[in-house]
Amino acid sequence: MMTILPLIMFAVSLLFLRACLITLGFYKEPILSAFQQYGDEVGFSPLFDACLWGLVLAYLIFTLLVPSSLLVLLGIFAFVFFFMLYWRVRDNILQHPEIFLRFPGWYREIVDRTTREERRKLSYMWLGLPLRTRLLYNAQHEEFRKWVELVVLSVA
Repeated sequence: MMTILPLIMFAVSLLFLRACLITLGFYKEPILSAFQQYGDEVGFSPLFDACLWGLVLAYLIFTLLVPSSLLVLLGIFAFVFFFMLYWRVRDNILQHPEIFLRFPGWYREIVDRTTREERRKLSYMWLGLPLRTRLLYNAQHEEFRKWVELVVLSVA
């Protein structure tokens, strides 16, 4: 158990870092990929993901510091509870946009300024960009905003 725990902690740390980067707006790919789906638009909440992975990471660190079979059992029940809560809240995210859809800022701007069809086209245009260009737009928000305006103007 103790030999696999550092590997699990490393994997959870990477997932937590990914969720934090999405929440802060420095990794745009998952949000833009979510725009491609047909049908009703599903809200994307990286803030909830970051909190969930942060709790998992904190639990793993606590388990590493204070090993106990009771903690493992409580952790399993907590994970099942949070997993069920996650899927319940994930379906209701669009009902409370003031809480869950605030982050990142560029996402709120795109949702407010574009239609569903424009967001779908924007998503497909993002996939057509070279990797270096996507990395540039991930890091520089102002350049990304300019690119979004150009794409929306060109597909309108």
